[in-house]
Parts: sequence; structure tokens; C-alpha cells
Amino acid sequence: MNTGKQGEEVVAQWLIARGGKILHHRWRWRRGEIDLIGIESDTILFIEVKTRNRSNWDADGLLAITPQKQARIVRTAELFLLKYPHLAEQPCRFDVAIVRHQPINRSIVGTPLHILADLTAGTNLLLIDYIPGAFDG
Repeated sequence: MNTGKQGEEVVAQWLIARGGKILHHRWRWRRGEIDLIGIESDTILFIEVKTRNRSNWDADGLLAITPQKQARIVRTAELFLLKYPHLAEQPCRFDVAIVRHQPINRSIVGTPLHILADLTAGTNLLLIDYIPGAFDG
């Protein structure tokens, strides 16, 4: 499994542990993709997951979520709701999850929200931040 998919799995596990549900992993249309689509307390969650190692250049992936990327995710979410009209009346939110990929033997800084250990690869995946409503002004 690649690092991006592993990061998405960490977030999915965390959401399920909180009582949420994952509706789709990597929902795509020809010009866009949403990493995770979930539901929690009757709110549809469109979740962008950024998985990085500790020595990254883009603020753990936050700088990669440009206004253009946000617009593409919003358009993809609109198309998702057109395809699943029974969900269109529910409130929706655009969230960002930040996952750090690091060797198991490296000390963990702070308190992650969730940890997934990949013992075969000798790495930890740490959900270090979850930003609800990340696209809100």
C-alpha cells in the first residue's frame, strides 16, 4: 500500500472510532478526486488527506491545498451530490487531515489524534491534525 493510501486509512480508522462512517475512498471523476467521503452526525464530510514525512517543504501539506485545488474538490463534491441526490439535503463540510509518516524509532512530537503502525515497513503514520471546515473563509 502506498503512503497516501496509508494516510487515508489512518483518517478513516479515526473517523470510524469517533462514530463516523466512510462512504467512499478516493471518489473520482475525470477532473477531480476526493480522498475520503464520510458522514458524521448527519454531516457529509469531504476530506482531503495530506501525508508527509517530517522533513517536508509545504507545511505538512497545507500549502498544497491551493485555491485552485479547493475549487476542484468543491466541484467534485457537487458532482458527487448530483450522483447521490439522497445525500444532497444533508449539511456538508470540507475538512483537511494532516498525517505524518515517520520511522517507528523516531520519537513522536506532540500527541497525535491517531496512530497506525506498519511494522513490516518500520513506520508510524500519525494523524497530527484534523481541520474541520478547512475551506471556510
